[in-house]
Amino acid sequence: MKIVLLSHYYYPEVGAPQRRWRILVDHLRAAGHDVITVAPHPHYPYSDRNGFFGSKVGQGRRRVDVRLGGTWDTGVDGERILRVPYLHSGSSMARQLLDQTVSATGAMSAVIDRLRGRMRPDIIVSTTPALPFLLAGDTLSRLLRVPHIAEVRDAWPDLISEMNLVTGAVGKYLPGKLTRSLEHRLLPDLLTRAQRRAAVVVVTTEGFKRRLEQRGVTAEVVRSGVSPAELEGASGLTATGAIPVIPSTEEAGAGGGEGNRRTAAEHSGLNLLYVGTVGRSQDLSTSIRALARTEGVRLRIVGGGVDIAGLKAAATAHGMPVEFHPQISGAELAAHWEWADAGLVSLSSLESYEWTVPSKLYSLMARRIPVLGVVAGEAADIITRTAAGEVAIPGDTDSVAAAMERMRTRIEAGEEFGANPPAGQNPREWVIRHASAAAMGYTYERVLEQVVS
Repeated sequence: MKIVLLSHYYYPEVGAPQRRWRILVDHLRAAGHDVITVAPHPHYPYSDRNGFFGSKVGQGRRRVDVRLGGTWDTGVDGERILRVPYLHSGSSMARQLLDQTVSATGAMSAVIDRLRGRMRPDIIVSTTPALPFLLAGDTLSRLLRVPHIAEVRDAWPDLISEMNLVTGAVGKYLPGKLTRSLEHRLLPDLLTRAQRRAAVVVVTTEGFKRRLEQRGVTAEVVRSGVSPAELEGASGLTATGAIPVIPSTEEAGAGGGEGNRRTAAEHSGLNLLYVGTVGRSQDLSTSIRALARTEGVRLRIVGGGVDIAGLKAAATAHGMPVEFHPQISGAELAAHWEWADAGLVSLSSLESYEWTVPSKLYSLMARRIPVLGVVAGEAADIITRTAAGEVAIPGDTDSVAAAMERMRTRIEAGEEFGANPPAGQNPREWVIRHASAAAMGYTYERVLEQVVS
């Protein structure tokens, strides 16, 4: 099967979409499929390529020229990548949207120019969170007369109005009436029509699948998959699953994974680690405010995003010694996990996030790292059913502080997390069955074959 993937994010960039599709491309190629990824030159989360290639993640990576019509590149595993232009982005929503639109337009041009005739794909897959790529996939599907699978990782288009994205991006340039119309009707309707035309919309949760089906959209669930390296006990949560740091048998302990490494005799308190994007969606400010109402809880944030400056200011205002570290991977990240007693997974209180499960939750569960989940809906239900940790109400400072206190008490007592889960599956077993790379790959392959047949 000839598969074309349209994505704004791809390896060697760091992030959940990059990791998901690196794993999936590896699986599909191993199964004998021909996959071509169409993506912009690596730059995320930096404003330009020089920022990326000057970072620790980008150092030593191969550069290719930027040109209209795309430039062929080769991935680390030999996969074919068609690199397309992009706009030097910034932290503003408007700038990011322009960047994504330029890349999506470049992707359409490159596919039409390069992938015709014998190169014509059997199927086109587009993936968010870059919404213009959903529209690019829909357009190319109709032009080339091939089916389109639209992967929607979050609750789109619902988040457009809930997050006031149009207002935030261009509200100061447009009349309020037009902004509200774009946010609540025009853009959601445009994206919903594209979802209905798609052969299948792939989502990551059962709840959002049901929501789309009520709108006449054909949807299938393919959860984000934890890489084999992490299941085997990788000590660094890498972005792509590539070149992980694997501890020795003695370090990993019987059965692999991290386990609960601290005991009350070793130290008191709770070392809480957040790794990932630091943005509006994560609402880490609530956790920082909650720290002021707890004792013995230490928070370390590793990552980058638009909220970093605001969070540092909030930590200073509340007198909280929160540690901030830049985005890293591999052995350096492993050192942070050695420090941590538990991992923080956090989302804001928007209704649509009840149908969202952050992929980092699965990584923590697979490695038996206790989870403090500031989440609602399906993500909270998974933590509760597998006894993976503690749950707090998003946006509720008192609830988050109480969950931190409970987690600290359990950690100090040396309590085992995941024991005797109500649903009968401990966190690691649940991930292997529902959210491993193998489960993700086989489910995606089944969806692809059903669409093509």
